[in-house]
Amino acid sequence: MTRPVLTVLTVVALFGVLVPWFKRYDFLDPVMLAAYFCLPVVLVAPMAADALAGSAESAIDTVRRALLVAFYGWGLGLVIVAAGLITVNAASWHGHLLLPAGDLLVAGAAFSAAAALAAVVATGILAQFFSARSARTILRLLFLVLLVAMVLLARGASAEWTAAFWRHMTTPELTRGGFCGAAALAVVDALALSMLARVRRA
Repeated sequence: MTRPVLTVLTVVALFGVLVPWFKRYDFLDPVMLAAYFCLPVVLVAPMAADALAGSAESAIDTVRRALLVAFYGWGLGLVIVAAGLITVNAASWHGHLLLPAGDLLVAGAAFSAAAALAAVVATGILAQFFSARSARTILRLLFLVLLVAMVLLARGASAEWTAAFWRHMTTPELTRGGFCGAAALAVVDALALSMLARVRRA
């Protein structure tokens, strides 16, 4: 079995089976699902750095390559979410399927696709000015800084701010945010793809 296949199976087993198995009903929490729909952003960065490094490629080829990498990461993210839902139902079967709201799943999938493409394009642009390895490192550091910032903000936030934050972490709010975020990122993606195509032709 090749290393990439083994890596994919490991990621699916960890996030699609083990975590949902231990979380059970908590996996269906809208905040948990929202986090899962962001997984492709992390998954596509290493692939995008390798696929989009270098230059001297036509705009059509660049766009096609970026879309393929984003689609792969997005598809893998959906497989993980689906595996998680199957795991939760298998572990806690009560005669009927336990599923989150359909609108939330659609919004999450739309946002996930747009975010995956944004991550691919951002990595591709970085890879034009740095090496593929450096681009991966920069993206990982950015993710780490973002994670640390979120933890520090959560710990240092006032009770009022925390209460207001969680009031917006409901299924309707996250659904609305997912659709709005997907629409905004789609515009950013189009502009960034055009920029990436120009840079890769230089």
